[in-house]
Amino acid sequence: MGAVEELVARAGGCAVIDGGFATQLEALGADINDPLWSAACLIARPHLVKEVHMQYLEAGADVIISSSYQATIPGFLAKGMSLDEAEDLLRTSVKLALEARDEFWKSTLRKSKPIYNHALVAASIGSYGAYLADGSEYSGSYGADITIEKLKDFHRRRLQVLAGAGPDLIAFEAIPNKMEAQALVELLDEENIQVPSWICFSSMDGKHLCSRESFADCLQILNASEKVAVVGVNCTPPQFIEGIIGEFRKQTKKAIAVYPNSGEVWDGRAKRWLPAECLGHRSFDALAKRWQEAGASLIGGCCRTTPSTIRAVSKILKGRTGH
Repeated sequence: MGAVEELVARAGGCAVIDGGFATQLEALGADINDPLWSAACLIARPHLVKEVHMQYLEAGADVIISSSYQATIPGFLAKGMSLDEAEDLLRTSVKLALEARDEFWKSTLRKSKPIYNHALVAASIGSYGAYLADGSEYSGSYGADITIEKLKDFHRRRLQVLAGAGPDLIAFEAIPNKMEAQALVELLDEENIQVPSWICFSSMDGKHLCSRESFADCLQILNASEKVAVVGVNCTPPQFIEGIIGEFRKQTKKAIAVYPNSGEVWDGRAKRWLPAECLGHRSFDALAKRWQEAGASLIGGCCRTTPSTIRAVSKILKGRTGH
């Protein structure tokens, strides 16, 4: 049994993923108005990164995701850093998450009735579009000159460094098109990555990737890879998740992860959040229970969700009154 399957079993059939990272960094006073987004805090305020991990662990997260989504070697080099400094910052993103997990677990073991699981640390890798920070991560349109080989070259060194930093998982997040999914699967094989991976897509309509390509075509690529342990969606409106899980269950036997946005909508051009109108009278945690019943094995939140969101999700999925 792999690390993910063990965790899901320990969690009673559905493990809890953490929530929005940048949202919480801002709540702690960080300024993330930067092309590196939350990864900027790895340089300026690493203690805040660790604090956010701690808050999610206390809220009941079984998986915490490193703050490396928008941390890329070209992005750090553009800040005037050396290659060694850039690679060290990638390692730091995993190190901070591992330290938070280990410190939290030690404190949990001191309690007479531990109610938490030993969390897994996932090293986050965002899409090529996330690095561009031009809205293409929401459209999947990278331009005619981008090829599978170019995408592999873009991701290769970051993947090597993060996989070598000791995470339990690699989390490829918000992948918006089929070409990038293919590139990642090929790269995992070429580099013989031994850390289990998940690949999560993003969708704007609940029926296709952001690129308008079908889930079925992309899942066919992931199904052929033994390196990919989990498939799913994140950074997607919550009202679409139940339908997406149903579609995924028809197309794959792999474990399914879902961690959608709060329901607010990001305006990539204006760079601001528009209010949620999609949840109606249902709370995020009530929807999470439905996602569990629909067949998701890992459930959490993405943009604009908080530790209080994850605490409510953890309670409802695990049937607890504590925390």
